[in-house]
Amino acid sequence: MSVSKFERRPRGESARVLVVDDEADIRELLDLTLVRMGLSADCAGTVAEARKFLEREHYSLCLTDMRLPDGEGMDIVRLIGADYGETPVAVITAFGSADNAVAALKAGAFDYLAKPVALDQLRTLIKSAINLPQAGESRAGTPLVAGTAGQLIGESQAIVYVREMIGKLARSQAPVYISGESGSGKELAARLIHSQSTRHAAPFIPVNCGAIPENLMESEFFGYRKGAFTGADSDRDGFFQAANGGTLFLDEVADLPLAMQVKLLRAIQEKRVRKVGSANEEPIDVRIISATHRKLKECVDAATFRQDLYYRLNVIELKMPPLRERQEDIPLLVAAALARICGARIPELTSEAMSALCTYAYPGNVREMENILERATALCIDGKVVLDDLQLADESVVVGDAGRGGETLDDHMNRIEKQVILDALAKTGFNRTAAARSLGVTFRSLRYRIERLGIEE
Repeated sequence: MSVSKFERRPRGESARVLVVDDEADIRELLDLTLVRMGLSADCAGTVAEARKFLEREHYSLCLTDMRLPDGEGMDIVRLIGADYGETPVAVITAFGSADNAVAALKAGAFDYLAKPVALDQLRTLIKSAINLPQAGESRAGTPLVAGTAGQLIGESQAIVYVREMIGKLARSQAPVYISGESGSGKELAARLIHSQSTRHAAPFIPVNCGAIPENLMESEFFGYRKGAFTGADSDRDGFFQAANGGTLFLDEVADLPLAMQVKLLRAIQEKRVRKVGSANEEPIDVRIISATHRKLKECVDAATFRQDLYYRLNVIELKMPPLRERQEDIPLLVAAALARICGARIPELTSEAMSALCTYAYPGNVREMENILERATALCIDGKVVLDDLQLADESVVVGDAGRGGETLDDHMNRIEKQVILDALAKTGFNRTAAARSLGVTFRSLRYRIERLGIEE
């Protein structure tokens, strides 16, 4: 008689893996690999058999083919997600079936493998999955505490939701796209996903895609062999090799040129890269997290970003809220920033200064708030920060301000951005390269902004 799922073997006993595939040779290969890794396995050839195994055993991992005689691997992904949420499930897809892999990741799969199965990638996936912490636990098995050092600060509904999403995303290998305005904490969110995942002991490599010259992109991302080009006097690894086993964070990914987007797409799909000057590809085990302050879907519509790469990167989207949408967090953020800036000698803020900080719209979000406070603490006298010390860039830019004449916040922000760019262009004689340098942005980013805002020379 079968045992109900509530009476299954408790977690903590030797790890077992459920293998679901209708091909006997594939089941045998996976079973043998697992045994050599010191794991035990149960093998099923159909969805129905897999259901019976799941009812009576606790599994540390499920490996399932996408095509089965009585259903699909997606049926097992959904079943495990609904009833056995602590069991990660990885799907095995046919070669080139990128759409199936993306669909499985969106449905909650931990990761995927492409046929023919590469044993090195299989072992890496198994090790990552078996080390997954239980839901609601950190890597050490202790409860995760929101608001500790390195965490996103705030108790607003928006930031609590973000923290919950980070905890969920840390238990997956799916690519994550983090959207949000500049200064809203996208890189911090990416670092938290990495630090709470099984990859925490491996490198987290952040890359600003807009800061790399286009002619160096391939060698920077994939590395190169000695003699590949003039100046290549030794072998060198790229970002993918540096992040092997860990997480590669692609910031401002919308700034990648189309030619590099094609190469990045292949590396993500095949989990292999070829160094410049090399004839051979090498396997890489990297989780991709990407971000940009621009609206990536609009870049796809404008044909400046490949749609297929967009769907590969945007498997799961994490939206970082702007600071103006979580005003209740500002006092906590101010206190944390002052403690970091000033240490034990924290200055006093007058009520007028705190009121101004709580109503300012922060076009640059948390990063701008920190800059304002650093400036104010340098200017304040006798350990007291007054309103004038804040030197807010535009006191009319406040949430709910009636002085905007009814224009929307986006229109207001675009007007300010346009004026800042026009001023920089005027000062440099409309030299875009010099203007971009003075504004602290890339030439490509400035060109995009000029086109978006309709600025004419």
